[in-house]
Amino acid sequence: MKKLAIVGVGLIGGSIGLALKKKNLVEEVIGIGRRQESLNKALKLGAVDRATLDFREGVKDANLAIVATPVDIISEMIKRMLSHLPQGAIITDVGSTKEQIVREVNKMFYPKGHKLEGASFVGGHPMAGSEKRGVESAKADLFEKSVCILTPGETTSSEVLDTVKWLWESIGATVLVMKPKEHDFLVAAVSHLPHLVATALVNLVGELRERDERILSLVASGFKDTTRIAGSPPALWQDICLTNKKNIATMIDRLIGLIGEMKKCIVEEDGAALLKEFEKARSLRDEL
Repeated sequence: MKKLAIVGVGLIGGSIGLALKKKNLVEEVIGIGRRQESLNKALKLGAVDRATLDFREGVKDANLAIVATPVDIISEMIKRMLSHLPQGAIITDVGSTKEQIVREVNKMFYPKGHKLEGASFVGGHPMAGSEKRGVESAKADLFEKSVCILTPGETTSSEVLDTVKWLWESIGATVLVMKPKEHDFLVAAVSHLPHLVATALVNLVGELRERDERILSLVASGFKDTTRIAGSPPALWQDICLTNKKNIATMIDRLIGLIGEMKKCIVEEDGAALLKEFEKARSLRDEL
């Protein structure tokens, strides 16, 4: 591939750039951002070959553009780039929610019911990351042995899908293709809900700390491992939750039901039933 543009060169965008450049998969990687300081870091780290604050300049010659911004502005970024990309260019993103984004982008490609000629879109979500943020935390091997979900839009051809699939597979990811609605339902359980649980656990300890300061000295590796993701950027997770609210609410209700069943086992001293829950969880956990 000749030129690839990355809009938002943070942890994910920077890691994509590093991986592509390490494997010499693209002739030139162009970084586009809102802060010169961040772009300078990306250049210094070698995540991009060229960087610009000028959106139009950054995407005008790109064969493929990856939007790696927070989910609440992904659609806006795609709308801005449509008139500046060359004919046949491909757009993809890395957003943690997909249904709303794909729906909004499909409307852009079908204004007044007619297909817009030019670029093509494939929704994407690499299931890799860190509680850290910024391009300084980017790693070339971040996507090795990870999973990337692709959610094609209504205008996506098999050739375009294959190109985006090739990109992710080339930097180490296993690609799964599914509908946006399926993605949001499943990811609500394995990604979004765990973050809320980790947040709730940390906040619980925060409340208990007001009663007894010594609780913090009792925190060991188990609690730290379970709640590591609670250190992720708050605004990022606010946007994720609000763009997948229905599915997350469903998963919260299911989790409350399961915890309620375990609470009942404890209160009624039903050790056999409680042990069964622990064994069932350990068996599934061992498969992961």
